[in-house]
Amino acid sequence: MTKQDDEVRVSPASQALERSIRRALRNQKRAQKKLKTDPVHDFRVALRRCRSLAEGFSAIDPDPVWRRLRKASKRVQRGMSDLRDVQVLEHWLKPLRLTSGPVGQALASHFKKQERRAKREARSSLESFPRKRWKRWSRRLPARAELIPVNERRLAQLVLEQLTRVIDFHQRWTKQPSAETWHELRVTVKRFRYMVESFLPQKSESWSAELERAQDLLGEGHDFDVLHDLLLKLSRKKSLPKTAVSQSLRRVDSAAQKRRKEYVSLISEPPHRNGQGSGIHHAGNSSPAMLWDRWRTELNELASINYQGGEESSRSTPRRALRARARANRYPHRPRRISSAR
Repeated sequence: MTKQDDEVRVSPASQALERSIRRALRNQKRAQKKLKTDPVHDFRVALRRCRSLAEGFSAIDPDPVWRRLRKASKRVQRGMSDLRDVQVLEHWLKPLRLTSGPVGQALASHFKKQERRAKREARSSLESFPRKRWKRWSRRLPARAELIPVNERRLAQLVLEQLTRVIDFHQRWTKQPSAETWHELRVTVKRFRYMVESFLPQKSESWSAELERAQDLLGEGHDFDVLHDLLLKLSRKKSLPKTAVSQSLRRVDSAAQKRRKEYVSLISEPPHRNGQGSGIHHAGNSSPAMLWDRWRTELNELASINYQGGEESSRSTPRRALRARARANRYPHRPRRISSAR
């Protein structure tokens, strides 16, 4: 096969980019009219997808426009983060029976105050959103992406690098569980999902159910970690009754532990014999036990590399993982939030 034959245009990714930019424009207008949960969530999802795509494209195209798109998406995300945090946590109050008594009153008062401030920040971010620039990007950037000649092996390598980060954080959390590492794992899995959907849609079809479930479990577990910290903070600040606080913490921690167990079960589940579910078709017991490792095996085959090296991408992956760990450890005492703009 010639180099020209081996090259493919990144049409699925360019189409995903166009959809994401247009969704950002549409949901920015929706959120600006009314700062409700769904428009705010949809706007942030579109921004996250734009950011993940920009990171992927920047690895195969040196044009600085991808860096500008990534930074612009992050900037707007940050302005919406506090409001999203409040909306997500308020959603859990009723299921966790945290709406009554001194704890419920303290939470309600806290969220009312936080929501007023967060809405001011969100409105400011929405009003400063440069719609003309984003409209221009919606026309030009997908066309730019279409001109990038890249083979499927390189796209698989990009996705594999992100999966390597997922496995790194998964192993760190397994060896020494912590809310901080769980949060890093959550963010990394989210980016991995977006990259799979955009750059390898054929894999997304077979992996989507398990990948979405893993993301949901990681996200909900992180919600409860943030709520746990908030309860401790309010109990000290407002001198809440210890018994009421302890009961509330038990319910929150029980919900968090349930998500962690379900996540471990999902990732540790062996492949189905008929190959359904995880998209694995290896016979016998040769498949790795962990879901992430099975997917890494598939991506390694697609990327034509092995664990001893072979391509430049495989050599750079450990260095990228080390840099990811360094970034995660740079600010170990930073307060956790739900909708991290990273």
